[in-house]
Amino acid sequence: MSKIQTDNWIDKSEAVVISKLGPYKTKSLNETGYILTFDYSSYNRSPQNKPAPTNYQPNMSVNNNNRQIIQPTTYVTTSAKPALDNNQFEVIKERVLKFYFDKNKNVIYVDAIGYPDSIRYELRRK
Repeated sequence: MSKIQTDNWIDKSEAVVISKLGPYKTKSLNETGYILTFDYSSYNRSPQNKPAPTNYQPNMSVNNNNRQIIQPTTYVTTSAKPALDNNQFEVIKERVLKFYFDKNKNVIYVDAIGYPDSIRYELRRK
């Protein structure tokens, strides 16, 4: 599928790709230019079940010194959409398009992850 997508998108500009596919998930630099990642994966809507600790004792002190203290968290979301947070939801079907751009902002390669080769995806017509 990557070859078919590369043939469809070769030498298209970044503006054309974004106008056809919408907002991208991540943008990262590489040695030839940069990569735009479009994530169309399916996620399980119910959070993963994690058992509660058996020996947990909440702090029930009535001391006035630590009433307003909020502990910092190390939890960081990995997605721009909180409903599709990878830390809480499992991926059912991974479908990712990675567009590799050169320094002139033109597509040089497309990596299609999770797309079958038997289906031909075309650019949308406006």
